Amino acid sequence: MNLVRLFALVALLGWSFPLLAQTPSQTIRGTITDADNARPLQGATIVLLGTEPAKGSTSEANGQYEIKEVPVGRYRMQVSYVGYGTVTIAEVQVRTGKETVQDVQLREQDEALQEVVVKAQGRGSADLHPVSVHTMTVEEQFRFPATFYDPARVAMSYPGVAGENDGTNIISVRGNSPNALKWRLEGVEIVNPNHTANAGTFSDRPTQAAGGVNILSAQLLSTSNFLMGAFPAGYGNSLGGILDMHLRNGNDHEREFTLQAGLIGVEAAVEGPFTKRTTNYEQRTTNNEQRASYLANYRYSFTGLLTALGADFGDEETAFQDVSFHVSLPSKKMGQFSVFGLYGNSSTVFDSPLDSALINEEKERFNIDFQSFMWAAGATHVLPVGKKAVWKTALAVSALEHERTADLVEKQAEPQPWERDLLQEGKMALSSIFSQKINKHSRWDLGVQASYEDALFNSFYSTPSTVFRDSGNMDGWLFQPFLDGHFRLLPKLNLTVGLHLAHFTFSKNSSSLEPRAALVFTTKNGLRISLAYGLHSQMQLPQLYAYDAALGFTKSHHLVAGYRQSLGKSLVFNGEIYYQHLFDVPVSNWPGSDFSTLNLTDFSIAYLSNNSDALTPIAQIGKGRNYGLDLSLQKFISDRYYFILSSSLYRSEFSDLNGNWHSTRFDGKYIFNLTGGKEFFKEKTTKKGAQKVVVKGVNARAVWYGGFRETPIDLAASENLGRTVYQTVGVFSQKQEDYYRIDLRLYIKWDKTGRNSTLSLDLQNVTSHKNAQYSYYDTVQDKVLVKRQLGLIPILSWRMEF
Repeated sequence: MNLVRLFALVALLGWSFPLLAQTPSQTIRGTITDADNARPLQGATIVLLGTEPAKGSTSEANGQYEIKEVPVGRYRMQVSYVGYGTVTIAEVQVRTGKETVQDVQLREQDEALQEVVVKAQGRGSADLHPVSVHTMTVEEQFRFPATFYDPARVAMSYPGVAGENDGTNIISVRGNSPNALKWRLEGVEIVNPNHTANAGTFSDRPTQAAGGVNILSAQLLSTSNFLMGAFPAGYGNSLGGILDMHLRNGNDHEREFTLQAGLIGVEAAVEGPFTKRTTNYEQRTTNNEQRASYLANYRYSFTGLLTALGADFGDEETAFQDVSFHVSLPSKKMGQFSVFGLYGNSSTVFDSPLDSALINEEKERFNIDFQSFMWAAGATHVLPVGKKAVWKTALAVSALEHERTADLVEKQAEPQPWERDLLQEGKMALSSIFSQKINKHSRWDLGVQASYEDALFNSFYSTPSTVFRDSGNMDGWLFQPFLDGHFRLLPKLNLTVGLHLAHFTFSKNSSSLEPRAALVFTTKNGLRISLAYGLHSQMQLPQLYAYDAALGFTKSHHLVAGYRQSLGKSLVFNGEIYYQHLFDVPVSNWPGSDFSTLNLTDFSIAYLSNNSDALTPIAQIGKGRNYGLDLSLQKFISDRYYFILSSSLYRSEFSDLNGNWHSTRFDGKYIFNLTGGKEFFKEKTTKKGAQKVVVKGVNARAVWYGGFRETPIDLAASENLGRTVYQTVGVFSQKQEDYYRIDLRLYIKWDKTGRNSTLSLDLQNVTSHKNAQYSYYDTVQDKVLVKRQLGLIPILSWRMEF
C-alpha cells in the first residue's frame, strides 16, 4: 500500500511540474545618479510599470538597485526621487542569457513637471542638447531592418538624413556633405572608424567619415547620440553631424558570452568580472562594492572566411576583421577608470578579366587593390570633486592608413600603373571637462579638447595625355576650450549659453570664437518649445592643405527652432525648422570652375583639373546655405509594436566663384521615411516541462528620397580626352531619378533559462530596384552610362547569448 502511494506521489509531481514551471526571467539592475555631479542617489524608487504584481526596487547607498526574476519581455521603467524630475525609460528589454543593466541619471527641479519619457538612457546622455539630437540604442541596431548593426544606418530612419549608397553608411545630414560628419568615441574625436572606406564612391577613393561597416561592433556599444546641428559648446570641428559613440561596461557580476554568425561575419564576445563577486546583494550594496570588469569582441567577415577556404566570388573580393575591448576599473577613492581599444583591417580586390574580349565596362580595364587598417586606444576617468562637482577626462590615440592602386591591364603586356593613392591620418585627442553644480537652478561646465592632427597623402592620377601628381602632409594642434552655463530662469524655462574657441596651429588663419545658446520652454502636458543658435567651424580635408597651407576653417551660422509634444505614454511628435549659412568655403579660383568642397564625398586630385591638363588653384571665398523643415512621429515600442514616420523638406545650395547660387550635389529637396515593426509573443512548454518564450518579429523600412544632383557630361569632350568631362555650364542642374527602397527584417527569438537565441533574415531592397548612383563616361562603350546601386541583398544571421 505504501509503495502504491509512493508511485502515485511521483506521478502527481511529474504531472504538476509543467504547471509549476515559471516563465524564463532575468535580473534588471543598474545605478541611479545625479546627472550634474555623478553622485549616487540613495532611496530612489524604481518601478516596472504595468506589472502584476508590481515589481520594483529602491536604490541603496551606492545608488545601485536590483530587480530579480523579471519575466522576459519589454517594460516601461519609471525612476523617481524626491526633489528630482521623474524619468520613464520607454524601451527596457529583458532577455535570458544576459542581465539587463539600466543606469539612470536624474536632475533636480523646482516643481513636479510631467515626467520625462525617453527611449533610453546611456553613458554620455545626461546633457543632451534640446534640439537636433537623437538617441540610438544597440537594441535598435538589432531590431531595425538592414542596419548591419551600424549606428550610422540607424540614423537613416530619422528626418533630415539621406543615405548616399546602398552598400555603405555614407550619410548626408540636412544637405551637408558626408565629410561634415564627425565620429567621437568616449567623448573624443577619432579618425574614420569604418571598414572599406572607399566603398560606393565615384572615384573609388576613401571617404573622410564613412565606409562599408563600422569597425566597432555593436556588442561593445552603449547608447549612442546623434547630433545634427546647433551643437552645444562642448562639441566642435563639425558642420553637419556628430556620431557620439559610448562603450558599455562589461557585466561585473556574471560572466556572459555572445556568439553570432551570418553573412556579415562571425564574431564572439565575452564579458565578466575579474574577481568572484559577493553573492549576497545586501552585503554588496552595504560595502559599496564596485568591481572591475572586462568586455571583448572579435569579428571576421563571412566573405573573407570563405575566400580563405578557397571559395570564388568572381572578380571582386572583400574581407575585413576587427577586435575591440573595454575594461572598467572602478576605485572607491579615485573615481572610475576605464581602458579601451579597437583594431580593424579591410581589403577590396578587383581583377580585370584575363580575356580582353570580356571587358564590357570602364572598371574592367583595371586591376584595383584597396587595403586599409584603423586602430584606436584610450582611457577615461570620472572623478567626483567635493559634493557638487565632477571631473571627466578622456584620452584617445587613433590612426588609419588607406592605400589604393589601380593598374591598367587592357591591351597591356604588363600592368601599367594608372592610379596610386596613399592616405595616413593620426589623432591624439584629450578631453577634460569640469562640471560644477551651483544649486538646483544652475550649473556650469568648463572644458578643453585638444588634439594633435597628423596626415600625409601621396597621389597620382593618369589620363591618356597627362599624369597629375601631388603629395603633402599636415600636422598641428587643434585646441578647443569651452565654457557652458545652464540656468533655470523659471520653473518651465531653461537657458543654456556657451562659448567655444577653436584654434588650429597648422594654419595662421584657423581661429574661431563661437557663441552657442539654447532656450527651452517646457510645460506639464509634455510640450517643449526650443530655440538654439550656434556658430560652428570645421577643418579642411587633409589633402586641401597641400594646395594652400593658409586655409582656415569653413564656418557656419546654424539656427534651429523646435516643437516637441508627448502624445500619451509612448508617442512623440517632433518638428524642427532650421537655417544654416556656411561661409569661408574653399572653391576653385578659376573662372568657369564648379569645384566646391560642399559637394565632396571623396577626394581626388582629378576634381581640380577643371576639365584640362592643369590643376586649378583654390580660394576660401565660397558660401553655402541649407534650410528646411524636419517632422517626425515616433512611437516607442509598446504593446509589441513601434514606428517612426519622418519627413523632410529642404534645400541645399552653394555659391561659385562669381557668387552665383546652385544646388549642391545633396539637394534632394525631400525625404520620406517609414520604419516600423510588430512582435508576436508566445510562451511554450518543452517536452521536459521547462518554459520558453518565443518571439516572432517583422520589421520594415520604406524610404523615398528626392534624387541627388549632378552636372551634365560633355560627351564630345569626354570622347576627345578619354575620361569623364563635365559641361562648364549648368553645374548640378541635372536631377537624378528619385530614390526608392524597401527593407525587411524577419526574426524569431527563443528565450530559455540561461540563454537566448535569435535567427534573423534581413532583406535590403526587397523589390531589387536599382537606384541611380552617378553618371559617367564609359570609354569601353563610348557613351554616358548611369552607375546603378545594389539590388536585393539577403543577410541571414544567428545570435546566441548565454
